[in-house]
Parts: sequence; structure tokens; C-alpha cells
Amino acid sequence: MKELKNVVTVTGELVKNNIEEFQTKKGEDAIGGSLVLRTSDGSEHEINFFAYKFKKDENKNFTSEESYFYKQYSDAKENLKDIEHCSEGEKPAIISITDGSFKVNDFKGNDGRVVSTNKISARFINKIEPKDYDSTVLESKFEVEGVVESIKDEIIKDVPTGNLIVNMMGIGQTADGFGKDAVYTADHLIPIKMTVDKSMAAPFRSAGYYDGCYTKFVGTVINSVETEEQIEKVAFGDDIKHLVKTYVRKNEIKSGTMPTTIFEHELTQEIVDALRAKRKATIAEVASGQSRQEESPFKPDTSTPAPQTTYNPFAQR
Repeated sequence: MKELKNVVTVTGELVKNNIEEFQTKKGEDAIGGSLVLRTSDGSEHEINFFAYKFKKDENKNFTSEESYFYKQYSDAKENLKDIEHCSEGEKPAIISITDGSFKVNDFKGNDGRVVSTNKISARFINKIEPKDYDSTVLESKFEVEGVVESIKDEIIKDVPTGNLIVNMMGIGQTADGFGKDAVYTADHLIPIKMTVDKSMAAPFRSAGYYDGCYTKFVGTVINSVETEEQIEKVAFGDDIKHLVKTYVRKNEIKSGTMPTTIFEHELTQEIVDALRAKRKATIAEVASGQSRQEESPFKPDTSTPAPQTTYNPFAQR
């Protein structure tokens, strides 16, 4: 099975350096945390990192040799200056992340229901040279392929906005080997919520996307705060002004490939059913407070014939 696209790229000013050394619950030395990067639209993106301090041998036992990523993150912890630690007139570091990806972030909400969002994780930290600051575009983009679970009109306070909400199931994979020799296996589903702006809703509809189709979307990651001044009229004197903040967090689709079926991507209904069952079990574990259990990945079976082009692998049968 080929490697499926799940790539998030972010280039931005370093707002906060949250990388720290710590011990895991098992007492293993590690380093990790996040870098918060601000793009030109004012969005702030938290990029997550993690690495064990020591390398592992072929038997998965820790050695006494420090790992490559531990050294890289230690250097970032000490030498990447964020806005908070800049002196007057000094610019923060500009960081480029080119290997980010969407990960599942499941947690139990205050009402007891499981909430599923996304976080961005990466491995490599690329520092832009100061001489290139002025010519560097500060932006955040995504390129993700998977199965469209649903397409719905966005409704806020019972009023349609004209935007579309697209829920996609990305497919997380495990890899056996490295580089060109790597063999990928479908392992878990990654729910990703996306938005189509009302200005592009008609072209999106005309492209023929449907619940259950397989496709790839490219777009922009937005995580910003919009401030609006609201005026409260009074009986006498000056009107009261209120500044209302609205937090905007969305993955806005800008383009997409033609819709296809899962069978054109080395997937089968059996694999999708197994991934759905695994996802359902994960949600149940989060809801009950249990730790997530590791399960064996399911290998692709390309023997299943492809059905009609409007086939929906997520439909209840």
C-alpha cells in the first residue's frame, strides 16, 4: 500500500517555545512539547513534538546513546527565541514545519461526551535564516486524502451561513521499513472537519463529491481570533461599547481531486469495517476513562471488486 497524504505545513513566527524535558509515566527520559507559530493572517498554530532521550536497539531496548531527535529538540529548547524572550527591536525566530500531520485528539467533554478534534504533530524543526525573513511567506496549509463521511450545510443559530461542512476520515498508517522500501498498512481513522467557503460551495457541489467517496483536499489551516465591536444603546449618556471576541478554528478547503472509490486505493470494505470498529472501540475507551489499547493493523486485500462509483463504505448495511 502506498503512503497516503496527510501533510500539514506551517511557517510562522515563534510565539511560544514550550519544549521541555520530562519523564513519561513509565519513567522513561523524554523531551517534547510544542512550538506555537503565528502566520501572516494572525493564526497561531501549536505544533507538537516528542522523542525519547536514548536510542533503542533492535530488541526495542534503550541504549546509552542519545537519539537524534533528542539532540535536535534540546537545541531548539535552548536556542529558539520566542516573542516573549525577545528584547525591544529584536525579531523572534521564524520556523518552517514541512512534515506536520493531523493527529486525533479525543477527550471527554464536560457533558461526558467524547469530543474529537485534531492536533498537529511533526518531527523536524527548520529554522529560517534571518537574511530570508522578509522574503518568507508565513502560512499554514494542509493536503489530506481519505474518505468523505458527510457533506452538510453549515448552520449557526438556526441560520445557514452558505458554507459547507465536510467531515473526512483520513487513514493513519503504520510503516514497515524506511524510504522507498517502506511498506504501509492502514491502521486507524483520523476524523478531520473541514469547511468550504460559501464563495466556493457551488463549484464544490458541481465536482460531484458524495458521502463515502475517496478524494484528496488541499487548503488552509486557520486558528485566529476575530474581534467585533458591538454597541449597546442606553437610556441616557454615551452608548456602551463591547468588544466581542470570536475564536475561528477551521480547515478551509481550497481545491480537491476528482472523487473516486476506496477500491482504487488498495482499500476494501473489510478493511474499512475493521477501521470503523477500531475507531468505535477507541471512542468507547475514552468515554469510560480506559487507556487506549494497541491493536494489530489490518492488511489490505485487493481481491474485492470495485462497485458503483457512488459506493459509500461508511453506510450501514
